[in-house]
Amino acid sequence: MFVEKEIKELEKIKPLLDLVGLKIPKNIDYTVGVYDGQRLIGTGSLVRDTLQGIAIDPEFQGEGISTKVITYLMKKALEMGKEQLYIFTKPEEIYHFEALGFKTVAKVKSFAALLEWGRNGIEQYKAFLATTAASNPKEAACIVVNCNPFTLGHRYLIEKASKENKWLYVLVVEEDVSLFPFEVRLDLVKRGTSDLSNVTVIPGGKYVISHLTFPSYFIRDEDVITAQVSLDLEIFARHIAPILKVKKRYVGQEPYCPVTAAYNHHMKQILTGKGLEVIEVERLKKDAEAVSASKVRQLIREDRIEELEKMVPLSTYQYLISPQAKEVIEKIKHTKSRH
Repeated sequence: MFVEKEIKELEKIKPLLDLVGLKIPKNIDYTVGVYDGQRLIGTGSLVRDTLQGIAIDPEFQGEGISTKVITYLMKKALEMGKEQLYIFTKPEEIYHFEALGFKTVAKVKSFAALLEWGRNGIEQYKAFLATTAASNPKEAACIVVNCNPFTLGHRYLIEKASKENKWLYVLVVEEDVSLFPFEVRLDLVKRGTSDLSNVTVIPGGKYVISHLTFPSYFIRDEDVITAQVSLDLEIFARHIAPILKVKKRYVGQEPYCPVTAAYNHHMKQILTGKGLEVIEVERLKKDAEAVSASKVRQLIREDRIEELEKMVPLSTYQYLISPQAKEVIEKIKHTKSRH
């Protein structure tokens, strides 16, 4: 008889995860184990709204252990108030999860697949995009930005794209792991582009460079970057671009961050292969140095506030010197985080 119970000492799951080539997930909220007597034969964890670290002892494959683990985690998630769940898996394993009510968001052959369970998923986000784009031209361009914070470099890229296209959508990464909170970043982009009449600024939601589509963007795991980039771009090409009638995606050159540079490289290959044009724009420079959000944060750390005016739009500068930015400024000064 198999027994299911919570596991709090995570080192207990390491041997089983090692056996199937997985690592212990980070920031675990809950872990369940399935036992045959004293032997751990199955495990899985809940990390925010994602099921991770699902591992079954090879000797017990085909005995329904994975179903026990997943259904237990789904039940626990509902008890915790999580009504939308996601899972990464290999494409050949999709059918296991579809049998439990999961739907495939996107898959990349030989790499990975993202599935979701619940009512507030990709179709709801697409409906939001469709409403947003309803009265706009049927041919548009798109830029995905984080803007931590919004700089003159971002403004330069957006203004160039807006001049070259009938309409431009700017998707702001919504994942709140940056030093500047999402609501602040979104507001700065909107204020910094308010004079451009053919630009619509949109929250990126869960499906644009998030812990769901591109965890490597935040955890810097170079080993899985190709798989995650491919999945993120597959979601963009399959779900987002068609709804917004996007034909071109603009991106700034990346001289500093190797992960973002790799993302740009894969973007050219993947999106071009799906009929979308990728336009890489040389970075705006000031005093022979590329303008970047990381440079702005460096100036803040060094208390060189007076130099910020040549790096950011007036609206961003006014925010940075306002009392509302005090907490963010202090956070920047006490961390070396790239985000």
